[in-house]
Amino acid sequence: MSSANVKEIPFHHVVLEGTSYEIGRIQGEMIKKSPEYLAFLISPPTEIPQPDQQQLESALRFFDQYCPGLNEEIRGFADAVGVTPTQVIYYAYSHYSTGHCSHMAVLPGASQNGHTLVGRSYEWGFEDDFRLCTTRVPGFAAHLGFSIFLFGRLDGINEHGLAVTMSAGAPGEMPQEDGCRFWAVIRTVLDRCRNVEEALELIAGIPISFNFNLILADRNSQAAIVEISCTHRSVRRIGPDTPEQFIWATNHYTQPETLPYDIGRRWNSVARHRSIGSRLGAAAPNIDQETIRGILTDPVPEGVCCHYYEDGMGTLWSFIFDLTDGVYEIALGSPRVNPWRRFTLNDPAGYTGYTAKYPVESPDDPEAFYKLLEPGAEE
Repeated sequence: MSSANVKEIPFHHVVLEGTSYEIGRIQGEMIKKSPEYLAFLISPPTEIPQPDQQQLESALRFFDQYCPGLNEEIRGFADAVGVTPTQVIYYAYSHYSTGHCSHMAVLPGASQNGHTLVGRSYEWGFEDDFRLCTTRVPGFAAHLGFSIFLFGRLDGINEHGLAVTMSAGAPGEMPQEDGCRFWAVIRTVLDRCRNVEEALELIAGIPISFNFNLILADRNSQAAIVEISCTHRSVRRIGPDTPEQFIWATNHYTQPETLPYDIGRRWNSVARHRSIGSRLGAAAPNIDQETIRGILTDPVPEGVCCHYYEDGMGTLWSFIFDLTDGVYEIALGSPRVNPWRRFTLNDPAGYTGYTAKYPVESPDDPEAFYKLLEPGAEE
């Protein structure tokens, strides 16, 4: 692979510590060093209907009720960069991008070392934050996860050993209902919940405006997959006493309650889903980190890794979390060309820069790779 086809992009691990307002100010001071990104964060795009004053006030009340601390963090950021909080695009995007991802959770009954393991691959294009955040706020659970629109989270693990991962359930379909987008839901779960039970209870009470699959897993050997199509939702739980000891998801719905909303199913999602299930099933009850690493590293259809960044289908990062012993391995960039690194929730405040490599490729047969399938179809 020639170097001319490989992009190198800076990636940052940011460790934020303080009150919600203080963390907002810290991020504002950091972002001021990147004028183009700052302009994006405070300039809502014209193609999105902009909320009027009444809607903005409603959004502020909404986040105070469902996502405590978020308004304060945004206010700190706004004060640091010299704008009003309502100018921050997070509100325009989040109360009214879709990743093509793959993720899985393995309980002790299927793992070689008797631990709970979580694997995740995030695919998208180059329009992203490229930030891994460790966040420590008094009154909220410390957590580690990747950011979106600065304040939201795409995934993560918190100090209680609760992991949250997601994938689009109907890529490209715009939600209609009012409510939180997934990045606000995930941030709130990481901030407030100690286990799968609490997370499911919290999610059930949040109005959600998005189509996605959520996997929850905790160090108490509990896991669940939640398929969400705005107000339509289904939950499947596994635990120590269930026959199933692992769950997984890609970019379509699989449960009977949500199959009627399975309108974005594509061949590549079905191929990834089939591969994950087959490889985990073949390795159980001896699934280990190397099993998951192989799935995350091998290209589709043998695994889930892709380099199709110009199509919004390139692996930006992958991770393997051992929830039992708290070991968090992350590959910044495609794991086929980037090293795996270890991170903790105790890294010192500040930020560390990395360079991640992204090979830019195209599928051999784009029409077949992105073929739209009927709801529930396997080919």
